[in-house]
Amino acid sequence: MSVQRIIESLTLLNDLHKQLLDIAEEKKQVIIKNDVEALSQLMTKESRLLKQVAEAEGERQQIAQQFLQEKGIRSQLNLTVTEIARLVFQAEERMELLNIQRDLSDTLHKLKERNVILQELLQQSLSFVEYSLNLYMSRPEDEVVYQHPAQGNSSTPRSMFDTRA
Repeated sequence: MSVQRIIESLTLLNDLHKQLLDIAEEKKQVIIKNDVEALSQLMTKESRLLKQVAEAEGERQQIAQQFLQEKGIRSQLNLTVTEIARLVFQAEERMELLNIQRDLSDTLHKLKERNVILQELLQQSLSFVEYSLNLYMSRPEDEVVYQHPAQGNSSTPRSMFDTRA
């Protein structure tokens, strides 16, 4: 087996992560628009892609182990791509392997940045929802109109919803 199978598996992983990157951008727009249904659909799509990523990663690990065994290394260690590249003696294959590693690393870095942005957007949305709920569900003692402390609460507590309907 050549290093080409490792390169192909890394390319597949990179493509899957780029699809996740596209979904992250779509999620950003959907969160901004406050479209819960579209967000749910995107999360389902993302979940399927994550399963594919896990399968591709498992396959990549198996291919790497086979490659190491062919090179006479009987270790069960998970070597990095850089360490595997040291075992590749053809310069162009080594360069191709290192290039796809760099591309995958860049894609993962971008995905991580997008996920941080999405997390901040979701946190802001949750804070806004909590604030809105607190405004609607405020207790009478939290009223903004001044009431003398010695004066009893003569008015009946008002609720957001009229229960006498």
